[in-house]
Amino acid sequence: MAAFLSLFIFLPLLTNVCGFLCRERNCGDCADSFLNCRWCRRNNKCHMPASLFNPCKRAENIVDESHCGDKLSNYDPELSMKMLLLSSAAYDPVHPQECLDNALPSENFDIHTVVTKKCDFSGNNCSSYVAISHELEVIALSFRGSVDLDQASKVSLETLLSPKTKFLNGEVQTYWKRGFDELWSDMKTEVKDLVSQNPSYHLWVTGHSLGGAMASLASTWLSYNSVAPRKNIILYTFGMPRVGNYDYALQHDQLVNNSWRVVNDNDIVPHFPTLVSLSILNGPYHHGVEAFYSKPATSPNSEHRECHGKPYNEDANCSFSKFPALSIERHNTYFSIPVPTFWQTTCVRSTRKKRETSGTERSGKTLAFRRSGM
Repeated sequence: MAAFLSLFIFLPLLTNVCGFLCRERNCGDCADSFLNCRWCRRNNKCHMPASLFNPCKRAENIVDESHCGDKLSNYDPELSMKMLLLSSAAYDPVHPQECLDNALPSENFDIHTVVTKKCDFSGNNCSSYVAISHELEVIALSFRGSVDLDQASKVSLETLLSPKTKFLNGEVQTYWKRGFDELWSDMKTEVKDLVSQNPSYHLWVTGHSLGGAMASLASTWLSYNSVAPRKNIILYTFGMPRVGNYDYALQHDQLVNNSWRVVNDNDIVPHFPTLVSLSILNGPYHHGVEAFYSKPATSPNSEHRECHGKPYNEDANCSFSKFPALSIERHNTYFSIPVPTFWQTTCVRSTRKKRETSGTERSGKTLAFRRSGM
């Protein structure tokens, strides 16, 4: 009892001492402190570890002096619309360049590489592309979601039955990890070369549904391997499922601080896999800040909010409040755009015939090209 009372008295004193010592007035001195102090950009103050007065979330704290130039990120509806159009173009199985030219005509995105490869044992393909806009000073990486019910069923079944696999310091679902590995093996050299040639350019990483999960892995990998500065990497996903466990979520947030999960009302996919699992402590967990549209998002400026509430990254007052009345229709349509089929309608010129996806992709092979050779 005496030991407990001593601890009860000693801990507040220690807290006060550490709080007094973490009084640096600038980010660099704070992050460089031997006391493991952390700088919060929300109030521009230095805080002790686990301070009750720190308004920053754990991943927002700056503990590395090299990150002191990073700004506190905010959700940008205009950027979100551009990212959605980039995600929609990834579904075009024949000519995504033409799709981009029509969807984002003034941005002048030039596709450098398209990669399409088998990513499951039933022969379904995953796909992505790398593009650059010198107009915006942006390198864009876009990943495609599931193309049909068969692939969506395979994704769901494998996610429910297969254990997660290791990725960096955490664990992620096996399907999107395998899809990412297959695509990334043919993408990373092109991405590194473009970053090397344009070191000041931002990296926009995006995807819808399954594509969002693979985009998450790509953004985390880029930051972890210092391909580009953390402040240059921006991730926007749409209807993204839970990618991995809490360890992965926390590491992602620490590596990619400008990371947004856009959720349209009661979209069903962001609730998959469910939080409840056989291993709750190691179960699925969202990363990034949710940008929640509480009513059907007819445009990026529809009613929405950033979700910074509790639990961390799983704000119970945002899309989680819609459970269990969930919708697949909300998943397929964001900002009035039918994402998986956009390339067949508005995205292409009227003179171009609609093409069926069957027979347009080379089974199991990489479709890589430069625009000059198209």
